[in-house]
Amino acid sequence: MADVKMMGPNELREYAKRGQREHDEANKELERRWHSYDGFLPDAPFKSILDDDDSE
Repeated sequence: MADVKMMGPNELREYAKRGQREHDEANKELERRWHSYDGFLPDAPFKSILDDDDSE
């Protein structure tokens, strides 16, 4: 993959889309794994560590 500084606008858009797609896939996998422990963990909602917000 070319250096980001050398990419044109179309390449940057595709690069950003791919990054978001990979993020979404990783988040889905984390949620799937979280729910695989439903019988073992207390009833707690899934909260992504990828989108962690420390402002709470």
